[in-house]
Amino acid sequence: MTMKRLFLLIAFVFGFLLLAPAQAQAPLFETRAVWFATVLRDGGWPAFGSDPASQPEALRQRIRDAHQVGINTFIFQAVARGDALYPSQRLPWSEKPLGAGQDPGYDPLAVALEEAHRLGMEVHAWINVFRVSDASTLAAFEMVEDPAHVAYAHPGWVIAEGSNLWIDPSSPDARAWLIGNVLEVVENYDVDAVHFDFIRYPQGGLDGDGTRFQFDSRGFANIDDWRRDNVTQFVREVYPAILAVKPWVKVGSAPIGNYENNGMWPALWAFSDVFQESRRWLQDGVHDYLAPQIYFSIGTAPEGSNTFPSPDFDWLIQDWEAASNLRPIFAGMAAYKPSEGRFPAGDLPLQIDAARDAGAEGQVIFRYDHLMEHAALIGSRYPHPSLPAAMPHRFEAAAPSTPGNLALDFSESGAVFLATLMWTPSTGATSDPLRGYAVFRREGAPPDPAQAEDLFAVVDQSATVFIEEFASAPDAPVYYRVIALSKLGLPSGATEAVSTGMATAVASEVSLPSLRLDPVYPNPTRDEAVVTFEMDRGADVSLVVYDVLGRAVATLAQGRHAPGIHRVRLDGTTLSSGIYLCVLRTEAAQRVQQILIVR
Repeated sequence: MTMKRLFLLIAFVFGFLLLAPAQAQAPLFETRAVWFATVLRDGGWPAFGSDPASQPEALRQRIRDAHQVGINTFIFQAVARGDALYPSQRLPWSEKPLGAGQDPGYDPLAVALEEAHRLGMEVHAWINVFRVSDASTLAAFEMVEDPAHVAYAHPGWVIAEGSNLWIDPSSPDARAWLIGNVLEVVENYDVDAVHFDFIRYPQGGLDGDGTRFQFDSRGFANIDDWRRDNVTQFVREVYPAILAVKPWVKVGSAPIGNYENNGMWPALWAFSDVFQESRRWLQDGVHDYLAPQIYFSIGTAPEGSNTFPSPDFDWLIQDWEAASNLRPIFAGMAAYKPSEGRFPAGDLPLQIDAARDAGAEGQVIFRYDHLMEHAALIGSRYPHPSLPAAMPHRFEAAAPSTPGNLALDFSESGAVFLATLMWTPSTGATSDPLRGYAVFRREGAPPDPAQAEDLFAVVDQSATVFIEEFASAPDAPVYYRVIALSKLGLPSGATEAVSTGMATAVASEVSLPSLRLDPVYPNPTRDEAVVTFEMDRGADVSLVVYDVLGRAVATLAQGRHAPGIHRVRLDGTTLSSGIYLCVLRTEAAQRVQQILIVR
């Protein structure tokens, strides 16, 4: 076991014993992320010329598809080239949905957050920092009559390097403006992390650096040290600014994969070529993770038509892990390169193995369309869900309370059987709120929440119900346990196990004659239905309607109710077609009835 894994093991405060896995395969805690880049003309999202009305569902479908492969983290490109994929007060609209500066009539970042969180996934807001335009972006904004792009709004900060425009990292005013852009996202959206890219200089620096260095060297004798410090100043300033707004938001970036020139192969070097001192950011405690772009195969065989040796993925991930300062390292993987014939697609699962063996806490796959192209290969290493890497190094991290009163209703519903888990909500810390719940499952025996193989599903913090559907009654009892998760990934203690075999006994134990929930009528329904319940004594009652993912979609009754029969109306006109559950709860009992909404 590496010292890093030992540190993380000790740092977790579980209500149950967490054992390190015997082998570095498919661990319980592992960030599995995919870059979601918006591209204009190559079949990406949104499709070129597509109707904005169709774009939200297309985005949701891509998130669902990534989730099916085993991805638990969606890195959404919120700020690509000095423009925004959300309604910004500071940046112009991206050209991608409708055209440069044009409001498409919906909020792509909000759509991504809603869908990913619904599926228990994290969303990291991808923000390109110092590169603010390429040739196509600039041309698009030149056609806008009153451009708000930084190249026009603050031309003194912007320097051309080839066909790209870069913000000068040495400008304090420019850095402050960039930080304001980041805070706009953090303040207005429930992002789980901010993920920086192009947080560096272009190769060799910017035109005019020599003059700026002479004018304000800040005591540096070497211009390269000055450049590195300019970038690091941004990191030092933005990190506490983010945490001051939301102390549970994580901060990371994707640095160049080759750090310092080791003379082993030709490469673009982060430290000396683009002045990116990212390992210092971990040492200084101003980054929570790094996802270095190790976009190479295992071994040094030349890629494609090259004759010179390629950097070695295996060597590089071990090198990054050795310099991690006990912070998570996620291995950046180039899923696009097999499509270009740069290395065999069969190398991708081997890279996941190498990252796990090195002790890395996850993988970040570039990018979505290539993930899906190689979904079978990559998904072979993701046989069960995983929880995003926890951040126990953060001072703010705190485990939530254990979910309460876990109960199971197992009943036949038409041609299927439904196992409905219900629990009362956990409570998170002010500095580290509740993120969601993890459901563990095993047939024939209670599941072990320390075993990755027993993790069955992850649901959002709004869910206190989980449903599994069976085609027939299981031969052996199916057992479940639930834990809560904080925003920074710390787990609560686990509930006691419940099972399909004890569901009848549990129901009879709590189903005293004090509470009855009648079948919903009419059922199915298109518009409205009546829900009837009866109590023989006064009690505090909660009657909530849930969708099949456990999200509360309607509250029909809440608070103290007198003895007797009570009827409430369910307005189904706002609900999509599908199965829903009406869950009636008192302190002593829970009852469930199903309703089908049809359109």
